[in-house]
Formats: sequence, C-alpha cells, structure tokens
Amino acid sequence: MGETAAEGRRSLLVFAALAAVIFLFFCAAVIYATPLRGLDSSSAQRMDTGWSYLSGGEYLTAPSLPCTLETGEDTLVLRHALTAHELRAEYVLTFRTRYSSIRVYADGELIYEAAEGAEHALSSMWHHIPMSQCAGCRELTVELRSYDGSGSFEIGSVLLDSPGAIRYTLLRDSAAPITFSSVCLLLTVVLLLAALISARWGSRTHLSLFALSAFMLLSGTWILLDSKITTLNGGNYALSYFLSYAAFYLLTVPYLLYVRLQLNDFRRGLTVLIWAFIANAALCLALHRAGVVQLRQTAVAVHALIILSLSVVTLAYWRSVVRRREKLLRFSFAGVLAVYACGLGSIALYHLGLLRTAKSAPLYILGLSLLIAGTVADSAASFGRFWRQKESSDRYRRLAVEDSMTSLGNRNAFQLHMAGLQSRQPERLAFVAFDVDDLKQINDRLGHHVGDQAIYTAAQCIRSVFGSMGSCFRIGGDEFAVIVTGRAVSRVPDALPRFAHMVAAQWGPLPASTGVSYGWASIDIGPDTPVTAELLSRLQAEADQSLYRMKQERKGCDEGAGSAERA
Repeated sequence: MGETAAEGRRSLLVFAALAAVIFLFFCAAVIYATPLRGLDSSSAQRMDTGWSYLSGGEYLTAPSLPCTLETGEDTLVLRHALTAHELRAEYVLTFRTRYSSIRVYADGELIYEAAEGAEHALSSMWHHIPMSQCAGCRELTVELRSYDGSGSFEIGSVLLDSPGAIRYTLLRDSAAPITFSSVCLLLTVVLLLAALISARWGSRTHLSLFALSAFMLLSGTWILLDSKITTLNGGNYALSYFLSYAAFYLLTVPYLLYVRLQLNDFRRGLTVLIWAFIANAALCLALHRAGVVQLRQTAVAVHALIILSLSVVTLAYWRSVVRRREKLLRFSFAGVLAVYACGLGSIALYHLGLLRTAKSAPLYILGLSLLIAGTVADSAASFGRFWRQKESSDRYRRLAVEDSMTSLGNRNAFQLHMAGLQSRQPERLAFVAFDVDDLKQINDRLGHHVGDQAIYTAAQCIRSVFGSMGSCFRIGGDEFAVIVTGRAVSRVPDALPRFAHMVAAQWGPLPASTGVSYGWASIDIGPDTPVTAELLSRLQAEADQSLYRMKQERKGCDEGAGSAERA
C-alpha cells in the first residue's frame, strides 16, 4: 500500500514538472512576442438591400434580407439595380433557396437556371452565379418558383464577394455542425475500437458499443449533410439530399438497439419501434419514387415515431434508473430527457410555423450533444467496469495456470496443454523432463530458502534455453517439463548441453554434488497416427526413464547412457 502511494506521489511530481516547463515556454512566448499580420478573414459582403419584388403587377420595395415575402402566387420575381462595384468580374453572387427552380436574368438575358424539379423536390441548396456573366448589365432579376404554391417565400441573405471570402463566410457560419460532426466521427472511431477490443475479449458489451458507434455516425452525418456545407464545391446534390434524409430517418434505430441491449424493460416494444423506423424509411422512399408524395412531406411520420420512441425510452430509463437505482445509466437518462425536450420543442415549433427549418439545427445539435455526452459517460463507466473485471479475471486465471514461485506453467496448465495436443495433431513431438537432484537434502541441510533458490535457478535456466522452443511447466515440487512440437524438436539435442552449462554456471552456492537431471524422448507422428492420451503417457514415461538413467549415472550406477547427460 505504501509503495502504491509513493508511486502516485512520484507520478504527480512528474506531471507538475511537465506543467511547470510548459508554463515557462508559454512565458517565453509572451516575453518574445512577435506579431505577424495574417490573411484577411473578413466576412463576405452581402447584397441584402436594394431589392424589389413583383406583387399585384407592380414592383414593391423589399425589406432588408433575410425576410419573408407574401405574393399570393407560386412565383416570386426579385429585381436589383447593379452598381459598378457589384459588377466586378471576380465577384460571385450566392443564393440559398429551397424552391423548385431559380432563374437569374441580367438585363433580361437568362444567365443561370437551376430547376430542381417537382419529381425530386430537393429542398434547400446553394447557387453560385459568377458576376462576370453580368458585364455591362444594369439590372439583375431573380425568379423563384415554390413547390406548393403557398405564395409565401422565405428569402435568405445574399452574398456578393470573391469566392474565397464567400467560402470563408459559409464555413464560419457552419462551424457548429462541422464541429459537431467531427466530434461524432471521432467518437465513432473510439467506440468502434472499444467494440473490437471487447469482442476480442469475448465481452457482450461489444454489441452495445457497435450500436452506439452507429448512432454517433448517423447523427454526425445528418447534421453535416443538413447544413448543406458539403455542396459548397458542387457535385451531385441529390447524394447529399437523400443521404441526409436516410441518416435522419434511421439514426434512432441504433440508439433504440443500444437501449434494448442495456435495459431489460420494454424489449419487445423497442424491437417493434426499431423495425417501424426501418419500414417507415423504406416506405417513404418508395412513395417518393412512385410520385405519391414528396420525401420532405413525410417528415410528420418520422417525427411521430421519434416522439413515441423517446416516450418509451424515457419510461424504460425511469424504471431502471429511478425505481431500480441503476447508477450506471443515470447520465443516459439525463441525456434522453434533454434530447426529448429539445426535439419535442423543435418539432412543435416547426409545425406551428414559429421556427424555420434552417434554424432548428442548433436545437437538434444541443439535444443530441447532451444525449451523446450522457451516453458516452455511461459507456465509459461500463467499459471501465468491464476492464476492471477483466483484469481481475486475468489475475485469477493466471493464478490457476501459473506457478507463483517460478512463473512457469503449473500442473494444471500442463494437463490442459497435454489435452490440447490431442486436437492439434503435431508432426513431431518431444517431451523433456527435469528433476532437481537431492532437493530434500538441500532443504534439510541448508534450509528451505536454499531449496527455493535451487528450484528458481532451475526454472530460469529451463525458460532461458527452452522458452523459445516450447512450453515450460513446473509439474511438481522439484519436477519440470518442456513440451516441444514441430521443427523445434530437432533443436533439443543441441539445447541440452547448453542447459547443462548454464546450470553449472548459475548453481552458485548450492552444493556441487547436486544439480538438475534431465531426460527426453521424441516421436514422429504420421497423418494416420492420432495423438491420444495413451501416446502422450508413453512418451512421458520414456522421458522419465531417460531421466532415471541419468540419475543412476550420477550415483555411479552405469545402467546405460541413453540420450541423457548430467548438469
């Protein structure tokens, strides 16, 4: 206990010294401050004023963007007079729309068109119009057509600047979803590694960790794709659109699976909800493909499923955490309550028309962040408990198969290894037996501590010479065995003299009349010869006979040398 406390104090001292040195370097940076002027990172200019819109056959002055314009028609026409400053060739005009089509005219000439098409209804996207196409023009006209003909148009801010400035502005405005997605991706990798480690160790927690990593991945993917920042460089917009819906419609599935694996309540109900989400996503895509309904109009169904699943999960956690007082799930329960509040509030405000879709992302990010934080905290605690249990299990397993004095395998390990040979069918097999000579006399004359030294010395010599060739065991008080298989059997005759020399060199204060006797036997096993318990017993008996002959030689009884020598 005292050694552990001392080691802890030494570790704290190292960390304190590390922090002190880093602080000194920071002080040096302040003392020798060298200011540098960086690149201009100012926001892109905006063209949010000076617009007029067509309503009732005449142009009316539009308020400063962003704003909502009511025209009562399915088409909105915007007009803006161009100045020399706005006509710079390197500038780009950037719109973000969520309408079925956009057409841009310069002095009545069509310079840009992006018809998303009613058959796809691809939600909001970015449009970038080079101002070089407007050279010498005096007026810019933008025509927007809505999906549903409601006559209400939400117009966002319009950017007009160089591509670099616009890129910086859009990335800065999307900092929250980018950061959230990056954290989710990092957590996905960490959880996958933890799941693989758990699976390798045979723990059932790997299924929960796999489910949680899938939830992290889908959450980060949905938030990133929904921000539309992935379309900044163009490409196939439909890929971002459909994957965003897939991630949103299915992200609840792995979380429900995680809860089902963690809790014992409502397992059947959670299973039904899991398949309901999967079936709903497939059905919505099929209906969209058949032209029955647009994909964005199916959000009501998934919102209802989310509310239902959150209710079931909350009740399940309530029973486990509150009624059964399972402390390992308390942070997950708090996270569920948080995401319930944020998600339900966002959905309600969306359907009441009080919250624009583009502005609901922060609420989702907040709720998901709290849920993820709580779930990860509980998973980390659960993984830590599993790690401690594994260490304890490994310690007891090691005690069951390892000799405490020599760190060689004990007799139990020897018997398990012998049993395993019967299923491995090696081509060659050798059994080497060792015995410390006159150990009882050493204990009686010099003390048990000297006898223990003799046993330890013999074990270290056996490990040093034969450890790379086969498996070493202490099978009795003064008895050892080495089992060698395969090509390594041919190295045994050369290894025995080296062992004898090492024992003689390390025997030290032990009586010269004592030592370690050994004997060995080997057999070539054909493909038709099964390795049976009888064969192994016969091989061990032959090695014991070789060992006995060596002991007799040491006593001056020449009964045949065989393949044994004396150390």
